[in-house]
Parts: sequence; C-alpha cells; structure tokens
Amino acid sequence: MEFIDALRKIIGEFWSALQNNTNHTSDISTLVITTLAAIATGCAAIATRNSTKVSEATLIHTQKTSRRDEFISRYTLLLEQHKEQLSVVKSYLDGDSGKKQLEELTLETDHLKAFKTLQGHSVLSPYMRVLYHLLRHINAYYVDNASTEEKKLYSSTVRSLIRNDVLFLVAVNSSYVIEDNEENDYGKYQRLLRDFDFFEHALFFSAVNVAPGLEKDAVSKAGNKVVEALNNNHKIVIEYDKTYLYSQSADFSMPFIVSCIFDNPLHEKSLAFLNGIKARIEDSTREACEKYVIRYKSHGEKKIVLDDYYGRRYFDETDNLRSEIESNWLIDADVYQSLPEVDDLYIEKYLNELKARNTEVLPVNCYIRTYGPNCKVAIRSARDFNKDCEQLLSWQKHLQCVESRDADREFIENEKKRWSDFRSSVLRQRLTA
Repeated sequence: MEFIDALRKIIGEFWSALQNNTNHTSDISTLVITTLAAIATGCAAIATRNSTKVSEATLIHTQKTSRRDEFISRYTLLLEQHKEQLSVVKSYLDGDSGKKQLEELTLETDHLKAFKTLQGHSVLSPYMRVLYHLLRHINAYYVDNASTEEKKLYSSTVRSLIRNDVLFLVAVNSSYVIEDNEENDYGKYQRLLRDFDFFEHALFFSAVNVAPGLEKDAVSKAGNKVVEALNNNHKIVIEYDKTYLYSQSADFSMPFIVSCIFDNPLHEKSLAFLNGIKARIEDSTREACEKYVIRYKSHGEKKIVLDDYYGRRYFDETDNLRSEIESNWLIDADVYQSLPEVDDLYIEKYLNELKARNTEVLPVNCYIRTYGPNCKVAIRSARDFNKDCEQLLSWQKHLQCVESRDADREFIENEKKRWSDFRSSVLRQRLTA
C-alpha cells in the first residue's frame, strides 16, 4: 500500500508539472525518472514478496510430503508386523488349545477374569501390542488436521485383515478399562478402537465361527437363556417341594458384555435387553406366582385334602373297640351308627387347635369307614389325621406366602440389586470421548 500511495503522489506531481510548468523540461524529466524508478522499485518488492511466499509454500509442501512419506513408511512396517503376528494368532486359534480357550472365553461370565486371561498371554499379547501401536501410529502421525474419516482409510485396511474370532479377542482385551475407580492403560486402546469403529461389523455372539453370518436373534437367545435360569431359580423359591430342584447360573457371558461396551451390529439390542431385564424379572416372577397359586389352590382346601375323612366315624384310640375291629376288620352296624361322624365342625376345631399349637388338647382318635357288602372296616389312625392336617396347614401358609409375594420378595430385591450392579459395572467400562 505504501508503494501505491507513493506512486500516486509522484504521478500527481508529474501531471501538475505538465500542466503548470510547460517550460521546465528538466523538472519534468526528473519527475519521469523518479516515477520510473519508483515503479521499478515497487515491482522488485512485489517480486521479492511473491518469491518469498512461493518459497514458504514450497517448504510447507515439502514438509507435508516428507511427513506423509515417513508416515506411510512406518505404517507399512507396522502393518507387516501386524500381519505376521496375526498369522501366529490365527494358527493358534485353529489348533485345539486355541479353540478351547476361545470357547471358554465365550462362556465366561466373570468379566475381570476373562480380561486377565488375555493379559500376558504368550501368543495373544504380542499381537494386541502390535495392533495398538499400529492404530496409535495412524491416529497420531497422519497429516496435521486430518479428520477421523481420513484416518479410517488406513484403520479400515487393518480391520479388514482381522477375522471375527480375533476381533472378539481384541474386544475382550480392551473391555476392562476401569480398575479401582481409575482408568488403566487399556483406556487409550479402547478409545482408538471406538474412534475407528473397529467393531462395526463384528459378530461377538458368533465368536467361535471364523466367518459367521449375522444372527439378528442372537441377543434374545442369550438373554432368554439368562431369564430362563432366573425363572428356574425363582421356582426354587416358591415351590413347596424343592427336593428335585437345583440352582442354575443366571449370568451373561462375554459376548453379551462386550456387545454392550462396543458399537457393533447388535449393540443397541444388547443395551435394550440389559436395561429391560429388571422389568422382565418383575413380570415373569409375578406371572409365575399367579399361575402357581391357581395350579395348587386345591392343595390348600381342606375339603379336598381331607376329603377321605369326611363321613368317617371316630372313637378314642385307647378304646377296646379298635382291638375288636382289628381281629376281623368288621364292626356291628348299630355300633358303627352310634359313633360320631367327622364333619366341618370337627375338622375346623382340630385345625384351629393345631394352628395355635395346643397339641395337648388334640383328640387322639381312630377314623373308620365301612365298605363292601360285609361292611368291612377301613381304619386310619390319629397319626394319619394329624399328618394330613399339618400338611394342609403347611400348604395354606405356603400358598398365602406366594400369593402375597412374601415368598419371593427377598429373591426379587436381591436380583434387582444384582442386575443393577451388573449394568453399572458393564457400562462404566464403556469410555466416553
């Protein structure tokens, strides 16, 4: 701008000289020379400035080219190392030992234990380290101001080389990043994997398959298996007879856990199931209790449980009548008709005394019934009657406990807390940006 202003001033003076000093040729000549000199100087300055800018641009371009070449050179070297280590891992997983370990990991429900299994592994750890350094190189040393999408051109090439079972192992290896409420060294690894969408095509639920297809119902299958085990354990709580029941493991395994932590084709479904499992427990246990009470309602009704006693005649067990009956299992018809009959009043009184535990006032009677044309006698003892009444009261108490949800209240609360803790422990391992 200074050059242009000076040039305007000189041209202005030159023009004035032409108009006002027509006889002063020397002055005009001086102005012409001055003007030309100024123009030459200005042009030289512009040329110098442009030359400097070109030099700077050339230098920047050279630096970028050099950095890119260095990046590509290092990337190529790391990629070759990755391929070598990946080949070792695949050979291991194709062998009996590797297949067994992979299967065990897919069944493991202890997250920390699964994570620790891969730490320091003689075959798998070297590969995990090379992969980490390769991804870190892409992220840190690609050209300045490069977008994540541009970097993915290189990370996607790496990912395309890794088969599904290895991707699962990579996910497990980087899934436990918060220990003792602090982020461990694997946090950086997980962030790189997430930034590069490394598991966008991973099928964790089919980890044992080298080349699996997407099973859209894989989450529901895994989830329903857990819910089924929960229902079985709940059944143990509400069942009257637990003799043939046994507790089952009701826990999610590693494919579900890593599916909740990393973005993958079934991530949203996994989270939805995890977030809804407490409601599933509430609904399924309530329905189970309602069905159970309906199914066994008859076990708590005295006229059904004690039906065999209604209409029987009774007498004191110490009476000589018992020995007379047992001699030929017959009884005189008139004697039989003279004996009192078991009815609602008798049973209700007995049950009330039994509930009050007034065992000293309970009658000790024999209960008989005649049958056949010869009036043969069938006899039941006081012990039989007492046992059946105890069984009736026990069933009534049990059904009332199930119907009021007293039977499974503690179980439900414990399970709700357990699943709340599980959800928190899983999601806290999913690092934010």
